[in-house]
Amino acid sequence: MKLLGSFLLDFELISAKDLADVMVEQIRQTPNSLDIIYERQLITPEQFLSIVSLQNDEHLDLCSACIRLDIWRNEFFDVINEEVAKRRSTLGRLLVEKGLVEPHVLLPILKQYHAYRAENNNDFALFSENTLLDLNESEAEESAPLVQFDPDFSHVQASDPSDYIDLFSEEKEIELELVILAIESLGSDKNEADPEELLNQFFTDYHSMKGTARSVGAPLTENLIHESEDLLTFFKRFLHKVNSADFAALAAVNLKVLDALSNLRNGMISSGSEEDYWQATESREKYLKTLGDIKRLNEELENRGYEVNLEDVQDLF
Repeated sequence: MKLLGSFLLDFELISAKDLADVMVEQIRQTPNSLDIIYERQLITPEQFLSIVSLQNDEHLDLCSACIRLDIWRNEFFDVINEEVAKRRSTLGRLLVEKGLVEPHVLLPILKQYHAYRAENNNDFALFSENTLLDLNESEAEESAPLVQFDPDFSHVQASDPSDYIDLFSEEKEIELELVILAIESLGSDKNEADPEELLNQFFTDYHSMKGTARSVGAPLTENLIHESEDLLTFFKRFLHKVNSADFAALAAVNLKVLDALSNLRNGMISSGSEEDYWQATESREKYLKTLGDIKRLNEELENRGYEVNLEDVQDLF
């Protein structure tokens, strides 16, 4: 199974030296969450050592370890997100920022990479060891639960969607796809990313898009992101229990979400409204299937006893 960097090299999109330089830069930029809250003097040296010891002994994420030690404060997330946003860029963003790849060139290559992984890695489509999320439309149509959603476009006022389009630009779409790829590999032996930071980053990006979508009258975008946020919250709550197959399932679902969001954005660009997208039968069915996949993953986790009141844990983000 090729990694994204090898895929980009095969397409001769960048040189090996450029890729290595960018990856080194990305690693250097990525701060550790525990280091951040210690550097900000939010925990004492004794608490720092206790957290490290507990994480090593029980393989807990930072939040779970802090909660266990009764030293967690919700402001930690704000501080961590602020520092990560300041100091880290995604691989795609770095490539674009350094002028090594144009966004319109990189985006279709990323989509081909997703297709390649789907064809060559069964884990990409797993909910769990016993539950298969089939990404093929034929079987998905039979297995996905029926989802009802009836957007009311009569209350949508004409507005300028430029803020939303700017927020969810091609560059941002690339960045989100790369985050999804990183989420997919969580739990693997070779992965060194921090699950907590990835989920926080993804949730924050989604939340910003949802707020802007609401302000410009994009109910389809707002609803899809809202459902996705709930799923991310669920993963956050049970981060110490989910496995690599669960992360692969989360990635698979969010790739479909991102594809739907991309199509909705294109509709906003062409007509200034999502209504035309909804009136097209094929588009509407794909949207509803994506909502169904989100609910299926939630149900799969709930069936394992991972029940949670999402409203009670929203502040985890």
